[in-house]
Amino acid sequence: MARVLVIEDEPGIAMVLREVLREEGHNVITVPNGVSGLERLRRAPVPEIVLVDLVMPRMNGRAVVEAMRSDPMLQDIPVIIITGSLPCAENLPPEGSYQAFISKPFDLTDVLETVHSLLDSRYSSSTVAGSYLPLHGT
Repeated sequence: MARVLVIEDEPGIAMVLREVLREEGHNVITVPNGVSGLERLRRAPVPEIVLVDLVMPRMNGRAVVEAMRSDPMLQDIPVIIITGSLPCAENLPPEGSYQAFISKPFDLTDVLETVHSLLDSRYSSSTVAGSYLPLHGT
């Protein structure tokens, strides 16, 4: 299946996401902050999708997404934003720079459906830029 990068500073959430995605056959790497996430993104093999927490120490999710979109090697990777709070507009990356938004607590079935939908879109078209799937946890 796909290479998935999870950038999440809460170890319990990172572990749950890693395990459920692995059960689906994905190759999952987890890192605890945005700095580590960007370092991992810039090494081969490049992930096919990224799940990134919005609020993290060292480098937040907005900065990660902005760095990805300014890098030609990373700009087309689908991004799912994950957050435990409703962010104000200045904390969110620009609309169109990420493909889905998931609020914590989230339903794992919804996470899997979103990941699979974005991966299917990526493989069936040359780009997913501009698509946006708001998804709020239950």
